[in-house]
Formats: sequence, structure tokens, C-alpha cells
Amino acid sequence: MIALAEPIDADVLRVRNEFLTRPDLHASADAVARLVDVTLRHAAVILDSLVHEDFLERTADGQYVHRHYARRLW
Repeated sequence: MIALAEPIDADVLRVRNEFLTRPDLHASADAVARLVDVTLRHAAVILDSLVHEDFLERTADGQYVHRHYARRLW
């Protein structure tokens, strides 16, 4: 049986890798766009999807941080 799945976006993997290898990373959508060389709109979509997956959290000042790192700050 073949299971259908959503395609994996290489840019999502790159962003996820940045937050995994640098767990204390706090970055805005603009900073992430520059970091992985994508448009701001694409970076925002990526970040929103990672927040929806509960991988990232968005802080009150608009920064994105790895969920596990954010929990240690509280």
C-alpha cells in the first residue's frame, strides 16, 4: 500500500535544522528569510507551519524560538 503525504519542503528542513543546531536561536521572520535565503513571505509561511507543529513558539516581540528552549526560559 502506498501512503500519500505532503511533500517535504527543503526550506522547512533548513529552518528546522537551524533551530535544532542552535537551540538558543531567537529570530524574526526577516532574519530567518535572510538566514536561509528565501522571501519574507516564504519564511513567514515556514515559521507559521513550525509553530502549528508545536516545534517553534512565537514570543510577544515577534521572535521565533525552539519550543523546548522557550519552556526552559519560564
